Amino acid sequence: MEQFSTQQIDAINARLNKLTPETKPQWGSMNVTQMLTHMNDAFRICLGMKESKDISNFFWNKVLFPVLVYGLKWFPKGAESPKEINPGIGGSKPRDFYTELEFLKKMMDVFNEREGNKLKPHPLFGVLTKTQWKDLMIVHLNHHLKQFGA
Repeated sequence: MEQFSTQQIDAINARLNKLTPETKPQWGSMNVTQMLTHMNDAFRICLGMKESKDISNFFWNKVLFPVLVYGLKWFPKGAESPKEINPGIGGSKPRDFYTELEFLKKMMDVFNEREGNKLKPHPLFGVLTKTQWKDLMIVHLNHHLKQFGA
């Protein structure tokens, strides 16, 4: 399935709704608002709303991507982010918690409406199908929601 299903969106939103501006991370250096901004930046890159440089190669696209997303289905704690979504380097400046939270919820709907051929390459994994982008976003969201105990 190339889109977020209603059930997936509902489950992700239920977990997002457990977050508050005071929610502390169980690991890592981002605060909860920075994490939401980080996830919004990931969607912005996918949707072509934020510039990124594709530095992918065969290993990242054909070997590491399927292992992480379809095999392990998780990211290692402390894994380095592409600079375009890294809050300390090239990521967007966080707005307030509630703006970032509601924006992230809306991004799944925007993703569902976008044609697959309009999606942009991932900075590390390169050109992905819409289904691959969705699957990556689910693993990425799950990683950070676990980070914040949601």
